[in-house]
Order: sequence, then structure tokens, then C-alpha cells
Amino acid sequence: MIEFIIIALIGSIAAGIWDLKTTEVPDEIPALMIVLGLFLWLVEGDFSSLIFSLITGTILLAVGMLMYKTKQWGGADAWMLAAIGYLIPFFNGHMFMADFLPNFLVVAVTYMVIYSIILGFRNKGIFVHFVTNIKIRWKIVFLVPAAFGLFFFLLSASLGTSLIPASFITLFVFLLMVFWAYAKTIEKYVFKKKIPTSKLRIGDVLEEMEWRGITKEELIEVRKKHKFVTIKEGVRFVPVFPIALAITLLFGNLLLALLF
Repeated sequence: MIEFIIIALIGSIAAGIWDLKTTEVPDEIPALMIVLGLFLWLVEGDFSSLIFSLITGTILLAVGMLMYKTKQWGGADAWMLAAIGYLIPFFNGHMFMADFLPNFLVVAVTYMVIYSIILGFRNKGIFVHFVTNIKIRWKIVFLVPAAFGLFFFLLSASLGTSLIPASFITLFVFLLMVFWAYAKTIEKYVFKKKIPTSKLRIGDVLEEMEWRGITKEELIEVRKKHKFVTIKEGVRFVPVFPIALAITLLFGNLLLALLF
């Protein structure tokens, strides 16, 4: 099992570094991870594990590609998720993804919050836009938490239970709405830029495209048809995979531990 873990860690770390440096992850990295994983399962002669690996990785790839097609994340994210599924379908006698996916969610949310805050500090004018956005979306930012708070306060009062959980839920929903407004500000003023097509480069992602870089042939066609285009960037998300992988291997299911 150790060889599968080493391949998963090395591959995901390499992909994460590549993503941070260039925003593009070579297809060869997840492809090599998958090929090595399936080859090792085959060499070991453990056909039940090989079948479980194929089922796990393929389901994850289907889910990841669905998210890619709906423009929720990049193709590299879909393939990295699948690669880990093919390599480590189980760990310590149970399904690895049962622990990895909750950890992945926790790490992803934390990572995106920190990433977005750092972007805000690097783009000083963003906080002015953020305040303006709060004013525009004030009904959602304030009334949604208020509605949740009222509901849970009334529920607590009717049941005769403590009001403290209702207070925490209200605060959590409020902070969630504030971050949502902040994320919308980042998306509009940082992640989307209108540029002349003369500055468009191979690998840039057009606003209307799926999360993949434009090819040389597409670049030539766009320059023929348009003078300006809007390109989009996103959170360089691939580093979440090695972080969540390491946490799961070391500590198991963090979300389960926190809840129970």
C-alpha cells in the first residue's frame, strides 16, 4: 500500500506546485498516476482491489467531469480527484474516500477563504468594491441570517432549550453571507479582466469557456473575430488535493472527529 500512497503524494504535490506557478497542470501528471496505480494493482494480482480501484476512480472521474462541464472547476481538478481514487480506493480496511472527501471539503473551504483574503490584500481597491457590494446586496447579507436567527430562536424558545446554538447558527450564516458577497467581489474585479486580443495568450480561459486554456488554433480564430475579450481566472485549487490527502492519511476523518 505504501507505494500507492507515495505515488499519490508525489503526483498531487507536483500538480499543486505546477498549478501555483503556471495555473496549468500537465495532463501527464494525473495520467501517469492512474496508469501506475492500475499497473501496480494488476501486478499484485489482487483483482478484487483492482476492480474496486476502477469503480472508485471512474465514479470520481464522472463526478469531477460533471463539475468541469458545469464550469465549477478545472479539468485538472477532475483528473486529480480520479487519480487519487484509482490509487487509494481503500485505506486501513475501509473506503478511503469516506474520509478523504469530508477532509477535502474542509480544506477546500479554508483554502478558498485564505486565498481570497490574500487576493484582497494584494488588490487594495477591492475592499472599496466589497463595501459597495455589501450595500447593494444588503438584503441578502442581513435578512437571510436574520430569518435563520428568528426561526431558531423561536424553535429554541418553544422547546425550552438554550439560545446559544441559535446565536451561533445566526452568526455562522451571517459570516457565510459576508464571505459570499466578498467572493462575488473578487470574481468580478479580480478574476475577470477585459483585454485586447493582442494580449490574449495560449492557456488563457475565456469567460464563456469551460475551465480549460485556449488552444493555438482557437487563439487565431478569436483574434480574427474580436478586438477585445474577457478572460477569467480562478482559485489555484489543485494544492487542496495534497493537503487533504496528507491530513487524511495522518489523522483520518477530521469532520467526524470534530462532530463526535
